[in-house]
Amino acid sequence: MPSYEDDNPGYWTDYTNLQRVKHDLLRSYLGGWFPILGSWSGRVVYIDCHAGRGKYETGQKGSPLVAIEALLNHPVRRMILNRSEVRFFFIEANEENKIALEKHLTEYNLPPKVHISVELGDFQEVLEQFVDSLNKKRAEMAPAFVFVDPYGFKLPGILLARLKSFKRCELFITFMWRWIDMAIHHPDHEANMDALFVTPFWRDLRNILDSEERCEAAIRLLGEQIGGNYLTRVKMLGENGEVKYVLIHSTGHPKGRELMLWATRKICPTGGFKARINDNPNQEYLIKPEPNLEPLENWLWGKYRNKAITVGQIHADMLDASSGVPFLEADMHKVLKKLLHEGKIDGPDKLIFKTNPIIRFIPKK
Repeated sequence: MPSYEDDNPGYWTDYTNLQRVKHDLLRSYLGGWFPILGSWSGRVVYIDCHAGRGKYETGQKGSPLVAIEALLNHPVRRMILNRSEVRFFFIEANEENKIALEKHLTEYNLPPKVHISVELGDFQEVLEQFVDSLNKKRAEMAPAFVFVDPYGFKLPGILLARLKSFKRCELFITFMWRWIDMAIHHPDHEANMDALFVTPFWRDLRNILDSEERCEAAIRLLGEQIGGNYLTRVKMLGENGEVKYVLIHSTGHPKGRELMLWATRKICPTGGFKARINDNPNQEYLIKPEPNLEPLENWLWGKYRNKAITVGQIHADMLDASSGVPFLEADMHKVLKKLLHEGKIDGPDKLIFKTNPIIRFIPKK
């Protein structure tokens, strides 16, 4: 494989709050993902498509080391590895970065069922060959978490869709919105946008004047093309509060969606699903902020007014990618209890959620 120039070497000189949030989110999610998949699958695969150097010049660890330590330092590591092997596959296009990463990887004493491989090359070429090989054998991919973290806007939508076609493959994508938004409006980048969105309808985004609405529409459009029933996104904001990029998680299983919501709540405790570059990365709360549940209450009324619905169906509707409701099941429980206590809805005198009770969104008589 040829070596490529590092598109953004300056990225490794500074570690901002946005990098911290991205890695904290990855660490939290994998902390739940490894034991869930490792309890039954026999093999779990983590793929990092832009693996980088392993560490920043300021000493913080990059995503490959974050992922490895999420497993090696896991309190139930022995249970995970008793039932499953874990394979880490790192792809890096720049040879100098690859060498630096491999040097850091030698610092780990790996258990027998943990395997690491690093490949030099363009991630699109490497993964296309991998998918072609699986399709030729008519083989299913082992449960996989694929982290696609490019600098710039060159994302191959067709490849993402091919990966997502494997039912146990999850995607975690850095969607570089600032660059993509500029490219949408630039005639010279139409071919790149066609490759990203896999549909000519991305041109309709130009007609959306509000930047926030345009960003949301672009995320939905990409999600529709790559597939995956459950989509979660976290917006990463720059110095002036503008969206720099968006972290998008796509999974085909409601447990994956719920786990990502839980992981996001840890880094965005108020429920806003936004992170700011200017925030203090070392900030600790004496009193943990509570999320604002008013948007969830408004959504419930807007969707179910004058209707009867089971609690289980409400939760399923919340998890659906089209709902736009980034709240946890526990949040739903809290809001329903509040509304029942206030007499605004009708249901059992005592809500026992495991019985899947019926809720009527009419005032209690």
